[in-house]
Amino acid sequence: RGRVEASVQLALTTDSGCVLSANSVQSLPRGDLGPAADRCCAKLRGELLALLESGACACEHTADQLIVFMALAGGTSRLRAPPAAALSSLHLPTAVHFAERLSGATFRITESEDGCQLVECDGVGARARPAPLLE
Repeated sequence: RGRVEASVQLALTTDSGCVLSANSVQSLPRGDLGPAADRCCAKLRGELLALLESGACACEHTADQLIVFMALAGGTSRLRAPPAAALSSLHLPTAVHFAERLSGATFRITESEDGCQLVECDGVGARARPAPLLE
């Protein structure tokens, strides 16, 4: 009896070279492992296909992680995120809010014709400072 901790990662590469992924970590019942794993994979497959069909270049969980790099980069960065209605959290707008305030970068989020969110950022062009020498 008992349960098994399972991690599933599905990924696909589009014709343009964009890698999209969906993942899950779940506690599955040992006695029902096969069917439970099949249900988990079917759910992830649906999420991955919905992401592909949306036209976004990253899932919502990856998109919010990219915000800090957009803020620090020089010039204008652009990201196609999933439609706002498809998001399961406020991570993306929250990341944008804090990145703007902490870095001074300017973000714009607009809706594209296909419903995706187009996130644009005029980054600050941050440069690394040399590490101090230890004596």
